[in-house]
Amino acid sequence: MQALWQELLDFAQTPAGLLILAAAAFVLASFLITGLIFFIASLFKKKSPLAIDAPEDSALTQPSQEPPSATGDPLESFDRRALKAPIALARLRAQGPDITEAAEPMMPGRAPEAAAPVRDVKEEEKALPQPAAASAPATDPAPEPSQPAPFASAPITPKLPDPFGRANFLLTLPFERRVGLSMAHADLCGAGIEAVFFDPEAVSRWDDVTLRLVPFLPQGSGKLLITESDRETFSSGDLFAQPDAVIELSSGLIALEYKSKGGRSEDPLRWAEAMRTKDILQTVINALVLSAESGRPSAPVLRTNNAVFFIRPSQDLRKVIEAKLGDAKQFLSLSTNGSGTTGISASDYAELLTPIVAKLFPRPMSSGSLIGMKAHEEMLARR
Repeated sequence: MQALWQELLDFAQTPAGLLILAAAAFVLASFLITGLIFFIASLFKKKSPLAIDAPEDSALTQPSQEPPSATGDPLESFDRRALKAPIALARLRAQGPDITEAAEPMMPGRAPEAAAPVRDVKEEEKALPQPAAASAPATDPAPEPSQPAPFASAPITPKLPDPFGRANFLLTLPFERRVGLSMAHADLCGAGIEAVFFDPEAVSRWDDVTLRLVPFLPQGSGKLLITESDRETFSSGDLFAQPDAVIELSSGLIALEYKSKGGRSEDPLRWAEAMRTKDILQTVINALVLSAESGRPSAPVLRTNNAVFFIRPSQDLRKVIEAKLGDAKQFLSLSTNGSGTTGISASDYAELLTPIVAKLFPRPMSSGSLIGMKAHEEMLARR
């Protein structure tokens, strides 16, 4: 026996024996767990609500030994101290007929009539369909109110092209020193002005018409394209200009404005005081319009009896000219309503810009104004 037991122990230590022992342990554990589950289920089954409530139900089913009360109310047979009347019976007692009243005496052999069922008037009213108004004739369903039209957005106005988009000023000109020419410089109206004075009688005898108009140009550097007699008009948007002469250079164009001033000559010492703002602006506007139409840079040049003024506008002055064009057009459209005129001339626009430019670019007080102011102060001091 011991030898057998020893062989079993030796076999259990082998891999095959270990597998057999593990399988046997798994089977044994399965049986134990299954038995435990059934045992617990049997315990819960014994303690179920049906088993607990059974004695109470049997007690309820037993007839009451208490004598009925004198009123004959069958509900009084219940033990009110132990149990409460069911809610359904309480409602039935409250809504139904009084079943505790004495029964009506019946004739022998006559079966009692069944009590009419209690009617719920509210439920019947809900169940009945609502009658349509007799006076309302059958008509087609009313059309649905039309939806309001969506808000119409304002039309997008295309951006108008800049009338001066291609315009550029020519700020340098070729210059040749000659006998009888004198020069001066001044800053007026937001522009730098180079003045060249000459002898008008000597210049009028020159053969080159271009040099007679602009005496400081080198010989053969310019070509006269348009004169005043041609009446050539250049435009840019609503603005148009008629320069008195257009001279072509290799670097651009010259828009020349001629002011005779009745043959009066400029004073080389006081020319800046006598120079009119309107003449400066008209010359600049002529060059701006010419450049915008031709696409080439243009130089504003003002010619008088004995002087040539090369005007070099600043960027601030150009911005004023471009910004006020719309206001000037609106103002002139009101003042010339019905006259049939369209557009704005360079002369009219310069006239409208004169007070604006005078405020933005004030001039220094002239010598005559200074003399008058000094005399006025002396007169007041004597009093």
